[in-house]
Amino acid sequence: MRKRSFFGQYNFSDSLLCKLDPRVKIVLVFSIVVFLFFVKTISGYVLLLLFSIFLILLAKSKISDVFHSLAPILFLLLFTVLFQLFFTPGKVVYSFFFLKVTSEGIYLATYIAMRLMLLSFFTFVLTATTSNIELTDGFESVISPLKIVRVPTEDVALMISIAMRFVPVLFEEATRIMKAQTSRGVLFNKGSLMQRARSFLPLLLPLLLNAFNRADQLAIAMEARGFVVGKARTKYREMRIRKIDLFFIFLFILIMAASIMVKRI
Repeated sequence: MRKRSFFGQYNFSDSLLCKLDPRVKIVLVFSIVVFLFFVKTISGYVLLLLFSIFLILLAKSKISDVFHSLAPILFLLLFTVLFQLFFTPGKVVYSFFFLKVTSEGIYLATYIAMRLMLLSFFTFVLTATTSNIELTDGFESVISPLKIVRVPTEDVALMISIAMRFVPVLFEEATRIMKAQTSRGVLFNKGSLMQRARSFLPLLLPLLLNAFNRADQLAIAMEARGFVVGKARTKYREMRIRKIDLFFIFLFILIMAASIMVKRI
């Protein structure tokens, strides 16, 4: 059975996106994340959403897995959308007791929901098509100019890589612990909101203990392999910009320009 893809989990495939230079993917994703705040039309966001779906299919990932990756930000997404929907001043289109839905609130909530979804989608494509080693080497190369101001770029890249590696691991650990406690009679989906929140408290201690245990094992493994912080290391594969990388750079620029120039609705 195929495992479900969690956010931050690399899925090896022979897709075109997996073959791109990691530096290009990192720079393009961060560029489009910043660019999202300059898109002011719904049609522009729809164009970017279609483009993200195209990239997901090109990466040979399932759409259901991508929506599953929204789970960590689902509460933030719902809270932000509902807050903007009911507490944005403007022309009232519907009211329920003291809550009022305005046309401005609907537009603003739609913009924020689209932004958060696109952030999750593009980040999913990056992590699903780039291994931890490629992410580390690519990010280190991207921020290497900061060495001029004595920023330890190797250490920063290593910390980010380890953090992203532990994201899917912690999700799997939490799922395993929930199943074990459910088999012992713990109910996570019944009762009031406070009761449901309290039922998740027993997850924290074993999850933290497992996280510290895995971190300790990782540190021992790195020391056993002669890893030294700040020590210069050689790389097995050298990163090179190819024609396909230049093509995707041009494609991203074209899509970003089109999302701004698209007719306002």
